[in-house]
Amino acid sequence: MANVQIIGGGPAGLMAAYSASLAGHTVTLFEKNTQLGKKLQLTGHGRCNITNACTKEEFFTHIVHNARFLYSSFAQFSNQDLLAFLKANGCPTIQEENGRVFPSTNSAVDVILCFIEVLKKQNVTIKTNEPCLSIQVENQKVKGITTPNGFYPSDGVIVTTGGMSFPTTGSTGDGYQFAKDFGLTIQPCLPGLVSIHSKDVIDLAGLSLEKVQIQVKQGKKVLYKETGPILFTHQGLSGPTILNASNFLIKKDCKSLQIDFVPSKSLEECNQLLLKALQKHPNKTVQHSLEDLLPKRFVQYLLVRVAIDAKQKCNTITKEKRLELCQLLKACPFSIDGYGDFHEAMVTVGGISVKEIDPKTMASKKIPNLKFAGEVLDLDGQTGGYNLQIAWSTGYVAGATI
Repeated sequence: MANVQIIGGGPAGLMAAYSASLAGHTVTLFEKNTQLGKKLQLTGHGRCNITNACTKEEFFTHIVHNARFLYSSFAQFSNQDLLAFLKANGCPTIQEENGRVFPSTNSAVDVILCFIEVLKKQNVTIKTNEPCLSIQVENQKVKGITTPNGFYPSDGVIVTTGGMSFPTTGSTGDGYQFAKDFGLTIQPCLPGLVSIHSKDVIDLAGLSLEKVQIQVKQGKKVLYKETGPILFTHQGLSGPTILNASNFLIKKDCKSLQIDFVPSKSLEECNQLLLKALQKHPNKTVQHSLEDLLPKRFVQYLLVRVAIDAKQKCNTITKEKRLELCQLLKACPFSIDGYGDFHEAMVTVGGISVKEIDPKTMASKKIPNLKFAGEVLDLDGQTGGYNLQIAWSTGYVAGATI
């Protein structure tokens, strides 16, 4: 039986405390805030998108960075294992569109209360309002941690302090400093699942489109693409499709992207559609005719970008201008002038390099009884419950193998 300390009472820490106690260890969970799971309460707008019920194969397609590292932890504790755990401990769930899973009460608080009850049954000691100040290591072995209340000797420490998203919840990058102190590499930390700032879209603020395709290209090579809804804002672009793309874009430091506004049609099909619309009412203005196909403000925006006078009659539009309009519809370029910050971010892109962590145990390869789990690691996924599952899986493995 080992004496185990866990630093951080978010999803990874809660799960690590459970699995470590299940293995028969004496476990103490330290949380710097006055309550556990403060950031967890914000997920899914307070409803808590616990996980995604998709298949294993699909799950990994939604992990943006270092998906391979997760293979072992997901095999040891999957989304289905999580759902079984919650059901067995009095927290039933419901599944909604795209596999998103929520507690049936639609309250994140009930998930936290479920864990608190489980940890009490497992005799886990919970210490809130007690931050870890330092971790003591001698001869590549953890000896204990220090808090404002003194020194706690330890046989193993699990760091689950989260990343830097939502800093008002206490996520201020503490775990990165602990890792740095012992020579671990930190990949640059950037805000993830955020909006994109672009001066090119200001005139479209408030407009939403249900199905477009975002593309990032390098020459003719497509580096990234995703289809779904987007929202134009006063600052730029948002919506689920944009949030998902942001994790890739921000790490690659992309300066622009393209949007295909009619992904279901080829360039030639688009051309024929426009030709038919223009020929239908040859003496009407191009603005009026195209409004049968597209939202009014969007038509105005497109015409300005291709330098067509909105009052120009349809029968005066040249073939060249029509093709130019088609090309804009199929590959409209937008500059990327910036991104939402950590106050907006749902997750951190970057963190402790997974090359220095054992994927089967979450242990540091330099200090075997020092482990890291959750958002503090260089792992991130798209929206839809994937990031929380990263925390549940890595937290479980860290505790179970201590």
